[in-house]
Amino acid sequence: MPRTVDFMVSYRRILGIVLKYGTSILCLFYVFRGVPFADLGAILLRYPVLPMLEVVAVSFGAYAVMGLRLSFMADPPLSFRSTFCATLVGLAVNNVLPAKAGEVVKAVWMGRENGVSSRKTLGIVFMERFFDVNVLALLSLWFLWTMGKHRATWLFVACLAGGWCVLFFFRAYPARAKAFTDLFGSGGVHRFVSQTLSGVLENMSPRRLIWLSSTSLTIWCFYSLQMILSVNAVAGLALPWRATLSVFAVSGLGMLLPSSPGAIGVYEAVIVAALEHYGVGPDEALALALFSHMAQFLPVTLAGGIIFAAFPRERYADFT
Repeated sequence: MPRTVDFMVSYRRILGIVLKYGTSILCLFYVFRGVPFADLGAILLRYPVLPMLEVVAVSFGAYAVMGLRLSFMADPPLSFRSTFCATLVGLAVNNVLPAKAGEVVKAVWMGRENGVSSRKTLGIVFMERFFDVNVLALLSLWFLWTMGKHRATWLFVACLAGGWCVLFFFRAYPARAKAFTDLFGSGGVHRFVSQTLSGVLENMSPRRLIWLSSTSLTIWCFYSLQMILSVNAVAGLALPWRATLSVFAVSGLGMLLPSSPGAIGVYEAVIVAALEHYGVGPDEALALALFSHMAQFLPVTLAGGIIFAAFPRERYADFT
C-alpha cells in the first residue's frame, strides 16, 4: 500500500511538471512561429533606452509599495527594509523555483528580521496574495464588461460578493470556519487550508481592509502604468488607452495559468494574442511581450539574488 501511495504521489508530481513546462513550451512555439529572429532583433534594438529604464523604475516603485503594504500589516509595524528586501527576494525565488516557493521565503525572511513567528508572517503573506487575486478579479470584471459580456460580468460579481460574504461569516463564527477546514482531513491539505483561512480572517479588521485595498490598488496602478509605458513610450504602438488596459488585464490573468516559474512563454503568448487582436503585427507584438516580461523578470531577479547572497548565511539557513 505505501508503494502504491508513493507511486501515485510521484505520478501526480511528474504530471504536474509535464503540464506546466509543456504549456510553456507550446506557448513559446506559438509566439515564435513565423517570426524571423533578425526582424525581432531589429525591433528590439530600435527601442529607446530612457523609456525602458522608466519601465524598470516603475516596477521597483510597485515593489516598494508592496514592501510598505507588508510593513503596516502587523502591529507594531514591521521594518520597511525587511519587508522590501523580502519582497525582492520572494519575487526572485518565484521567478526561478516552482510552486510559489518565494511566498514562503518572504514570510520566513520577514519573521527572522523582525522576531515575529512564521505563522503570523505567513498569514500576512496569504492575505497579501488574497487581495492581489481580488484585484485580478476586478480586472477580469472590467475586461468582460468592455468586451460586452455584461451577463457574465454580473455573474462574476455575484460569485465574488458571495466569497466575501462567506469570509465575513467565518470571521463572525470561528467554529464554522474550523468545521469547514476539518472537511479536508488531517494531512497537508488541511494544514494549508487552515493556515490560509486563519491568515485571511485574522487580517479582516476594518482598518487593515482599508489599508490593503488602497495599497493593492496603488500597486496595480503601477503595473498598469508599466504596461502603458511599454506599449506607447517603448514600442511606440500608440494604442488607445482602453486597448492598452485590456492587454494589461489579459497579461495579469495569463499569469494565473499553470506554467514554468516566471510564466515564461505563457506571458508572451497572452500578450501577443491580445495585441494581435488590436491589429499589431506578430513581430511587433512578440518584441513588446519579450521586453515587458524581461523588464519584470531580470531586474528583480538580479536584485533579489544579490540581496539573498549578501545576507548573512546563518540568518537564512532554513532556506537551503
